[in-house]
Amino acid sequence: MMRLIACGGDARMLGALEAAKKAGWDTDYICRKEELESLPANADALLLPWPHSFRDGLLCGTQIAKADILKCLPACALAVHGSGIDAQELVKAERAFDPSQDEAFLRANAQLTAEGAVYRAMQRQGRALLNAAVLITGFGRIAQELTLRLAAMGAFVIVCARSETQMRRAHELGAHPVPLSGIAAACRQVEVIFNTVPAHVLGKTALDRISRVALVIELASPPYGMNVEMARHMGINVAVESGLPGRYAPMNAGAALFAALERAITETGMEGDGVNG
Repeated sequence: MMRLIACGGDARMLGALEAAKKAGWDTDYICRKEELESLPANADALLLPWPHSFRDGLLCGTQIAKADILKCLPACALAVHGSGIDAQELVKAERAFDPSQDEAFLRANAQLTAEGAVYRAMQRQGRALLNAAVLITGFGRIAQELTLRLAAMGAFVIVCARSETQMRRAHELGAHPVPLSGIAAACRQVEVIFNTVPAHVLGKTALDRISRVALVIELASPPYGMNVEMARHMGINVAVESGLPGRYAPMNAGAALFAALERAITETGMEGDGVNG
């Protein structure tokens, strides 16, 4: 039987453990320093928090120091990790793997993010998005999934994208494409803005055009799509909604994380060779 050890993280780790149990794995979960002493000497896979494994010298979701957990981690064939650690630091792992390298995982995470973003927009606005005018900035995975969902819901979707290829694809998905140079004019027309670009594409001119009853859902990582402090000072309703899959649908997000782990195991060639027989 295969053994998975998960350490720290948010609620999505419980989703990953639940998916592992359904797949017939033995599991252990570590969230307190004293639990490190009970770790087995070996495991098939180790799961550290994603997207961030360590922050400020601590394992995310815990008060366990990075040095302590690295010293106590068991030998394993595969260690799954996020940011805050280098693969070279996982010396007891035969292979280190970041799910950001897995396109299927990134797409699943984008789907959950898009669904969560739509839910949060409706919740915060107190109304459906049917017939609403919405703007999506950027056209990566999350923006594509948002476009599909919002167009299907009957929203009037404007996509601000960088390239002709992206704008053509947005049109194919039911959106009205606009080049980024036209973002300020687009802001004047909409009730909800979903930003997916981690750069200040929404400058002061664009912010000036946003209705003060509109909602901006910020989905990008810092530095975000705007100066958030300035936008709020201007009276704009900005909701920073990072980590939506882990907050909105942790069980699904965890299952997607475990699925990425299973694919990595298959690639490693260790499937069925569990340390427990």
